[in-house]
Amino acid sequence: MEETIQELYSDNGKKLRKMCHREMDKFGGIWQKDYDDFYSRAGLEICVAKDRYDPTRGRTFMEYISGVIRNSVRKEMTDHNRKKRRTVIVKEGSADGRLPGKNEYIADLSIDAEDADGLTMGDVLRSDSDMDEILFRHMDGCQDERVETYLGSLSAIGRRMIEMKMEGIPVSVIREALGLTDKEYRNHMKDARLNENLVLFTKQSNRYREGKGMRDIIPLDVTDNYRMDKYPLGSLLDDMRDGKINKKHILQRKPFQWTERQKNKFLTRVLNGQPVPEIVICEQTINGRKKSHLIDGLQRLSYSELFRADGVVVKREGAEFYEIPYREYQYDGNGNILLDEAGDALSEEKVFNVIGKKFSEFPAFLKERFQKFNVNVTTYFNCTDEQIAYHIRNYNNQEGMNKNQYGFTGMDIHVADKIKCLSEKHAFFKDDYGKYTGRNKVKGDVDKVVAESIMAIYFLNEWKKEVKDSYAYVSKHATDGMFESFRDSLDRLCGFVDKEVRNMFTVTNSPVWFAVFDRFKSLNLPDGQFKAFMLYVDKSLERLTVNGKAFVDVYKSKNTRDKTVVAGKINGLVSLMHAFFGLDGREGEDERADEEAFLARNLGMDRRELHSDLDFYAESLENLTHNTVRDGSRLLEEGNRLSMLAMMIYSYKVDEDLEDWLREYAEKDPVYLIDQEQNFRLMKQDFLRYRGRAGTA
Repeated sequence: MEETIQELYSDNGKKLRKMCHREMDKFGGIWQKDYDDFYSRAGLEICVAKDRYDPTRGRTFMEYISGVIRNSVRKEMTDHNRKKRRTVIVKEGSADGRLPGKNEYIADLSIDAEDADGLTMGDVLRSDSDMDEILFRHMDGCQDERVETYLGSLSAIGRRMIEMKMEGIPVSVIREALGLTDKEYRNHMKDARLNENLVLFTKQSNRYREGKGMRDIIPLDVTDNYRMDKYPLGSLLDDMRDGKINKKHILQRKPFQWTERQKNKFLTRVLNGQPVPEIVICEQTINGRKKSHLIDGLQRLSYSELFRADGVVVKREGAEFYEIPYREYQYDGNGNILLDEAGDALSEEKVFNVIGKKFSEFPAFLKERFQKFNVNVTTYFNCTDEQIAYHIRNYNNQEGMNKNQYGFTGMDIHVADKIKCLSEKHAFFKDDYGKYTGRNKVKGDVDKVVAESIMAIYFLNEWKKEVKDSYAYVSKHATDGMFESFRDSLDRLCGFVDKEVRNMFTVTNSPVWFAVFDRFKSLNLPDGQFKAFMLYVDKSLERLTVNGKAFVDVYKSKNTRDKTVVAGKINGLVSLMHAFFGLDGREGEDERADEEAFLARNLGMDRRELHSDLDFYAESLENLTHNTVRDGSRLLEEGNRLSMLAMMIYSYKVDEDLEDWLREYAEKDPVYLIDQEQNFRLMKQDFLRYRGRAGTA
């Protein structure tokens, strides 16, 4: 019997949950928030069944208990569906008696269910912990760089909100002055509440370090690969706050990923002195200095850090054993502990309910227990960038990381840094010029937007359906110039994007619109004209056609990640944009005249000179590629002809032979860009680098 129960509850109750779900699936429509109720009911029934089991009836205990579990699920389902469990609104009948009174039953809603804006009911419930009081108590009297660091990490609107609140301006006035809805105001306050820089205002807690910080240990033999130690939680939090442990490795995801239930369950576990999973640190030597990166445990330490800073409190949902016994010692007037006749400290046993209490309100005993809570720490030494990425992937190879975050760990560290500089620091994303929720930012969706925008602008022919493949391709092929050009686009978009078009920059469609704006820049029109085009598309989408087909079918396709759909959106919008600005067949120019205009613009030459010599240059290009480039190379595709022709003419201008460079360049099998102006610039840069190497040699 005991072996059977052990089997059911091993591996976090995996077999018990599986047996429950086998029966639950027959009913369907069960909220995930209610799963624990079914598991608990099954556990209760098993406890009762132990006393009722009769082995003389010829059934094994597992066979008997299987029936018990099935019945427990049915009983719980019955209880969940009973109307008397629901909230009731009593509606009175009419005074004349024609309409009788009745009870209206309100169905339960999950506190973790998200609305269209990514908010949950738990996000908007009033808490006993006053965020305003916490924020301003922390910053009271602080005039140093900590305040500026905290405020600077907020969005422009979020910063202005906090500054106005610090001036004592009422919320209603702030909302009106900044043009915010109640929902937008709450979103910005939520960002302020979960901002990791809030912990900068916590006081030193060296009394708990006991002389053993992460840097105060005995020097290690550099040949050791790793070591396992125990550290007080307060010491780890201090080291992370003071920068001795880097929690912002470029491949690490953001903190505060947990649900309310997960956060409360973890904190009550720590406060009860129950063990938690280990923390993993990778030590790296950079320019002769050692640096410790937090690899696994970011969520645990971040929530602990914010909890200690009074930034969050324990709430009822998910919390277990939240009435915590503790010992309160007695002191004399001089602060010395009183002793009894046997020499033992006088104390009184008490119970403290942690629900809704800020850490600063905890009794000293529980504060000290939290600070001294032992955490297992595994440290890897002398790690390379590749080894750190490996450890991040492997320690997060469970539910922890989503596809965006996991795929990001495979990037080149320098390219990853360029993506983060845009996704986290550029005003377009930081100040919400697009429709990006706080959840999008935390879950790595904005990193994905940046990488896929580079793909859409420069490598559309190589578009990848899986985000990890996009990260890998951008990591290998993107250049500094591409990121700088994209930054320029974001700068210019910030100049005219407002609430009228903000919602068009979704996580799905942002790369599309960024690619279209990149084409728009070559038209040399005022940036504000692009907003006019976006509004035209938004209001006319249902009736727009491209090549005789309804464009809405492509734009609203459910296959949002398919290459044909993404390319169809971009090419369709570019076609509509040309028509919107009256650029179809500009002034009756034929194809040859278009070529001449392109070449004159990019080579700084007179069109008349080009007109007379264009056939000669075209023939020279044909001879060169015939003798140098293998058949089937993408360099020979028609879509790449203009940039190749421009390179041919450029070689005559600078009196340099292209043959050796082209032979080497063709072996790379490069992907050409649809935008031939950009493609020519990249080819020219590569040629100049080659010429520099050859000259040095």
